[in-house]
Amino acid sequence: MDEKQRIEAEKKKNFKIRIKSVIEMLQETYYPGHATTAKRVIERHLIREFGLKPREATYHGGNIIDELQVMGILQRVPEDVIRNALLTIDIRKLQSHKA
Repeated sequence: MDEKQRIEAEKKKNFKIRIKSVIEMLQETYYPGHATTAKRVIERHLIREFGLKPREATYHGGNIIDELQVMGILQRVPEDVIRNALLTIDIRKLQSHKA
C-alpha cells in the first residue's frame, strides 16, 4: 500500500508541475479576445518541455485542460460543438492566476 501512495503522490506532484508550466506558457502567449485550439498548443508544450510522447501528451493535456476549465481559465467555444476543440482563454483569470 505504501508503494501505491508514493506513486500517487508522485503523479500529483508531476501534475502540479505540468499545470504550472502550461499556465506560464499561456500567460506569455495569449492576449485579450484570443481563441485557439488550446488542446494542440498544450500537447505540443508538454512534448517539448517534458519529453512526453504524443499519446502521453494527449492524455495529460486532457487532464490539464479539464483542470483549467475548473479554474475558469479555459472555456469551450459554444459554436464549436462538432469538434469540441476550440477553447477561449479568460485573460483576466489567466493573468491574475498565481501559481
